Amino acid sequence: MERNINLFASLVFGMLYALTSQSQVRKVEVTTNAAGHYELHRNGVPYYIKGAGAKDHFDLLAKSGANSIRIWSTNNGSFLDSAYQRDLTVTLGLYVRPERGGMDYNDEYAVKGQIEQLKNEILKYKDHPALLVWGIGNEVDLRYSNFKVWETIETLAKFIKEVDPNHPTMTVIAGVDPAKAYHIKKHCPSIDILGLNVYGSIENAGANLRKFNWDKPYIISEWGVNGPFEAKTTSWKAKIEPPNGVKADQRKRRYKELIEKDKERCLGSYCFLWGQKQESTATWHGMFLSNGKPTEAVDVMQYCWMGEWPKSRAPSIRNISLENIGWKKDHVLAPNTKVNLSIEYLKYNNKKVILEFALFPEAFSNKIGGDIQLSPDPLKLDILTQSDTELTFMSPKQKGAYRVFAYVRNEKGQCSVANIPFMVE
Repeated sequence: MERNINLFASLVFGMLYALTSQSQVRKVEVTTNAAGHYELHRNGVPYYIKGAGAKDHFDLLAKSGANSIRIWSTNNGSFLDSAYQRDLTVTLGLYVRPERGGMDYNDEYAVKGQIEQLKNEILKYKDHPALLVWGIGNEVDLRYSNFKVWETIETLAKFIKEVDPNHPTMTVIAGVDPAKAYHIKKHCPSIDILGLNVYGSIENAGANLRKFNWDKPYIISEWGVNGPFEAKTTSWKAKIEPPNGVKADQRKRRYKELIEKDKERCLGSYCFLWGQKQESTATWHGMFLSNGKPTEAVDVMQYCWMGEWPKSRAPSIRNISLENIGWKKDHVLAPNTKVNLSIEYLKYNNKKVILEFALFPEAFSNKIGGDIQLSPDPLKLDILTQSDTELTFMSPKQKGAYRVFAYVRNEKGQCSVANIPFMVE
């Protein structure tokens, strides 16, 4: 008897939970407004995405004026719960294995297994109240040759249409290309939105989509500064990274002049990266340092999303030079010699700033598309003298490729960074 009562109670609880969960589901749809422009509606209300690719720092994200996050897989459901607690929505990625990662789309068994696994993930998360859009695959088109991957994308999108009428489907490509637009338009009719990961190519992304006859809306699913794959290199193939202040200006211009201005097709965007990762350097895309401290890129996004700067602003490095040679040039040094590094930065309203420096071996990598890269360990930096804008140090004794970093932070930990690669010969 007691077992039956417990079973009945469990069934009742399960039904109540299901009803409660279902009642929280937000209806999201792509529609057009009176002007004929595409819009995303959430529960019948226009919803413009002010988002970031993010896995942490959610409190600061919400405080800065964002309303959404993009995550690349379903391997951590707590991200949806964390977003929901802060009134953030989620573009949820379904990780479709790329060909460059070893997936063979001629292997029917592997393809079917992946599809069935992802169908289970769709059923698991389709009623989550934070869910906004399904992101089916991320840059599966990067270094690929087997177009059958689009059949998998369509199979998953079509399944979502059958089991989840409340959320649109999107697939995300690397850059804008006429062949990709053609294949998705032809082979993936169940895709509602095209996601664009565009860095340097953001400059002409909207115009190119129109030229390539993409007639559905798009989301800028990743954007920010020019990527390492677009950067100029030294003669020894080290990527040249602009100072953070230069990158911050680039972010601001691209949001205000490119993303916001396409009212006809663009449903919003996700800046990259609200966090930190190694990609050629540890500071290239990340809007935070590896110690979790925010850079001025966070301030820029608050300005873009809210129209006002934070009361406390990060200092911002605008220029860096080595031996009076600017960051855009090659720097070749003799071993174990005295070297001068200088920086120029804006203090804004900070009464006091702290300067720090670090030395690393060059991190050469051929990885692309967000593939995992390992950060090198720091080396001992032999500092001779240091002032508010300059550093004198001894170059390494060992020949090779290096990179010196300069950090400026205020007393709250808001910071800026710049670096210069150099060769010891």
